[in-house]
Amino acid sequence: MEFELKIGSQGHVYLPKKIRKAFGEKLKFLPNLNAAVIYAENTDPEVVISSLQVIISDLKLRIKKET
Repeated sequence: MEFELKIGSQGHVYLPKKIRKAFGEKLKFLPNLNAAVIYAENTDPEVVISSLQVIISDLKLRIKKET
């Protein structure tokens, strides 16, 4: 599932209710120059890495479909 997030005039990002419900009240946001990951505060980093590997696989499938 993909979400488009909008940044308001004061720099606030609105997170849809589905995301807030799934991740809880406290989140971590880990960015680099081109992308970022958002995850629940107490999530084991190994679980985050496993989840990111699934997302990477999905992105690779999208690239293959485009070519």
